[in-house]
Amino acid sequence: MPGGGEPLRVVAAHLGLLRRCRARQVAAILAAIAPRAGIPTLLLGDLNEWRLDRSRSSLHALEPLFGPVGRGQPSFPSRRPLLALDRILGCSRTQVQPVEIHDSPLARVASDHLPLKAWVHIRAADRHPHSARLADAA
Repeated sequence: MPGGGEPLRVVAAHLGLLRRCRARQVAAILAAIAPRAGIPTLLLGDLNEWRLDRSRSSLHALEPLFGPVGRGQPSFPSRRPLLALDRILGCSRTQVQPVEIHDSPLARVASDHLPLKAWVHIRAADRHPHSARLADAA
């Protein structure tokens, strides 16, 4: 396990095509994550959001927990990628960078989406969050 025995939560999602369905699915994911929000978490998959206007995006609700969702890399359709429908996002001490498309002749025929790949860095949990305050008070 990463971080010296800590769990890593991975949420794989394939969100719906309709904006209101995606919004409900995003709300359900956030509700499921909330009780244990401090666990390093990855959210990845086909999030089916193609809107470039952040305010109209169904992924906007993810930003308080996962940070800016961004435009992503074009991964669909695999034969001629134009839309960035797929994402890898990290929250709670989980940094995902860089996210790249895996583009190969085999990947272009294996699926209608090109796969994503990324390095994931997990910061260690602060084992003694009050120690700095106690030292400052002395």
